[in-house]
Amino acid sequence: MVTSNPSLSLPRSHSSQGSVRGYCGGCELVAHLLVTMVTTQVTMVTSNPSLLSPGRILAKAVYEGIVVDVNFAPFFIRQLLHNKNTLFSYLDELPSLDSELHKNLMFIKTYTGDVQDLGLTFSVDEQEFGKVVTEELMPGGTFTPVSNTNKISYIHQIAHYKMYTQINKQTRAFCLGFSGIIDEAWLRMFSLPELQKLISGDNSEIDLSELKKNVRYLGGYHGGHRVILWFWDIVINEFTEEEKSALLKFVTSVRKPPLMGFSSMFPPFSIRAVGQDEETADLTTGQALRSSFKSFLGLHQGTPSERCRLPTSSTCFNLLKLPVYRSKGLLRDKLKYAINAGAGFELS
Repeated sequence: MVTSNPSLSLPRSHSSQGSVRGYCGGCELVAHLLVTMVTTQVTMVTSNPSLLSPGRILAKAVYEGIVVDVNFAPFFIRQLLHNKNTLFSYLDELPSLDSELHKNLMFIKTYTGDVQDLGLTFSVDEQEFGKVVTEELMPGGTFTPVSNTNKISYIHQIAHYKMYTQINKQTRAFCLGFSGIIDEAWLRMFSLPELQKLISGDNSEIDLSELKKNVRYLGGYHGGHRVILWFWDIVINEFTEEEKSALLKFVTSVRKPPLMGFSSMFPPFSIRAVGQDEETADLTTGQALRSSFKSFLGLHQGTPSERCRLPTSSTCFNLLKLPVYRSKGLLRDKLKYAINAGAGFELS
């Protein structure tokens, strides 16, 4: 059973006039909440509903078909699926969480000298709010030295502690929040790679030819407009895969296409012709019609200040606001600058 809570609806509309990118906030918000959740010591999981929010937000995004630019480590997805695979090894998955720790444990495993010389015990010292707290890996672990005979047990217990015990409360809060929106029985229908793909999309190449077939033109632009012809020639034939991903992120806030293709994107990917007056002031009906008619006929050349404008976007509308540039070279330069600037409201 899949449940939907109206109070958890994600923002789907946003205006970002005057900015290079308008941040819808879905992708960035989830990533920020996940980092906050992992770095915060959760003590009372079930008594504080706000601790469940990161899982709920991500589940709501999956339920709505919203791709989120967050890649989880396989061991975390496994816990989200409640996968009890007995062949799973925390030590094998440790590099996805802490590659340096895994390297050090492998050094201990292959150490040919006396491991007791390293002065290790079956305990871990952790910093909690400025204090050093010792956690025992087993009863009496503080007084149990690591030796050549028990070092294999030690490295496996360290891996289990780092990947399960240490983050268990945070992970449990996340999973409880997620399963509160999407039932666990539905999750078990998917494998680890399939669930990751549902969350963050596919890693396949972006098919801009399909995007071109499903784009919507506004403000006087149309498929035969010279600026639009230049635009598609540049992005399809000249852009690298990295630049195509940057363009998609610039307009939609996500670097990957929708799982069901661009025909399923909502709102549809749109390109609107803009001029400086349209970005800074409300137009009368006559002005708007006149501007659209000139753009449609390809007559609108723009003032010098308009020709210097950068493309802008409103990510929650999947809308690219593209000035009517006078040359293909100018369009190429401005577009590449905008999508690679990595800026938000501060750059226009």
